[in-house]
Amino acid sequence: MFEFDRTDDRLTLRRPGTRWLSNGFDGGYHDADAAHNLTVEEGFDRTDLAAYAAERLGDRPDGPTLLTGVSQRHARGARRGPVEAVVTAGVSNPAELPMGPEGVRPETGGDSEGAWRPGTVNVFVGTTRALDDGSLAGLLATTVEAKAATLLDAVDVPGTTSDAVVVGTDPTGDPSTFAGSATEVGAAARACVREAVRASLDSRYDDEDPPTTAEARYGVSTDDRASVFDLE
Repeated sequence: MFEFDRTDDRLTLRRPGTRWLSNGFDGGYHDADAAHNLTVEEGFDRTDLAAYAAERLGDRPDGPTLLTGVSQRHARGARRGPVEAVVTAGVSNPAELPMGPEGVRPETGGDSEGAWRPGTVNVFVGTTRALDDGSLAGLLATTVEAKAATLLDAVDVPGTTSDAVVVGTDPTGDPSTFAGSATEVGAAARACVREAVRASLDSRYDDEDPPTTAEARYGVSTDDRASVFDLE
C-alpha cells in the first residue's frame, strides 16, 4: 500500500495520487504523493511549523506532515484487508479527562503550564478503497476512537496534549460509502490502529511499562466542569 523511507528522525509514506485528511498543524484535505512524520529535537520551540517542515523535507514531495518527539525507530505498522496504519507513540504528556463528579486531578510529576511538550501519538491510516471527503472524515473519527480506546487500556488516558492523525484514500480504488466501525474499512482501521499503537508503545518503552499519569513528566487534566442544560 505505502512505500516507506525512514531515518531516525523522518518517516515518509509514499503513494502517488493519495487524497489525505490531516488534523495536524497543516490540517485539512490534501492531494499529495506522500505524508511525513518528523522527529523534533529535545527543547523544540519553533512556532513557524510550516517553514520548519519545509526546511526539513527539502526536495521531498509536499504532503501532510506531523511532528513528534519520538524517534522514527519506534514507528510500527499494521495491515488488515484494505487498510494500513503506521504509528509513533510517546506518552510523556498525557491528557486526562476525569469522569468523577469532582474531576479531581491525581498527584503527578507534570506541569500543565508553559511550553508545548512533543510527546505525541501520531497515527497514519491509509486505505486502498476510494472514499469521498465525508467518508474520509469518518475514517479520521474512527481512527481517533481506536487510538483513544487503545491508550485508555494501555496507559489510562485517551491521548496526549499533541496527538495527531492523518488518513488517506486511493481515489482510483473500489468505492466505499462509509468508514465507521461497522464497515469493512472502519473495522480494519480499528484493528490496525490498535495493533500499531501497542507495538509502538512496546518499542518505545522496551521492557518497561509506559509511564502512568502520575509518573509522566508533563500532562494536563481537564478538571473544569461544564454547565449542563436541557433543550427547550
